[in-house]
Amino acid sequence: MPSITIVCARCTLANLESDRFCAGCGLPLGGVQADAGVGAEALGTYEAPEPADPDVERLIRDFVARSGFDVVTSGHGWRVTVPSRLDRKQAVYIGPAGTDAEGQALLSLVSICGPANDRDCRLLLKYNARMTDGHFAIRVLRGEEYFVVIENLAVESATSLDPQTMIRRVAEMADGLEDRLSRGRDLY
Repeated sequence: MPSITIVCARCTLANLESDRFCAGCGLPLGGVQADAGVGAEALGTYEAPEPADPDVERLIRDFVARSGFDVVTSGHGWRVTVPSRLDRKQAVYIGPAGTDAEGQALLSLVSICGPANDRDCRLLLKYNARMTDGHFAIRVLRGEEYFVVIENLAVESATSLDPQTMIRRVAEMADGLEDRLSRGRDLY
């Protein structure tokens, strides 16, 4: 009699139906639900701007407001919900990201794709080599590694950029990978 297997959403290992956790990576089987708290950590730790910096929070708030998307506060930044194709949505977290090597205040756009796995790491590094805006990265969120799309910009340049186009581009890249990783689920 053939046994029924469940394929792990993270590492794609086939597991027995009776298994509660993946034998390869430990992910609870059948429990691939969005971690509601994972977005709160998407922007990373807060690094206060230097007193001489321009009003970083005001510039970022103006950037977010000009996007035209649904916005709510989240942690030390904002969560922007971007409608996508086929009734999908993707969250992009926007907020301060400290300073760059020259001391300029940074604005970060981060969108979560899904739990990281070894199988897709090489593929994403190859994609990064061809990308002009943003990049794929791995962030530890709530103790687990996640693939994310990140775009960092100098805060002062945010006034001259089109936030709607930039946010949509980050959301579409992240949603494309999320769709692949989750086999069509819309989790983040």
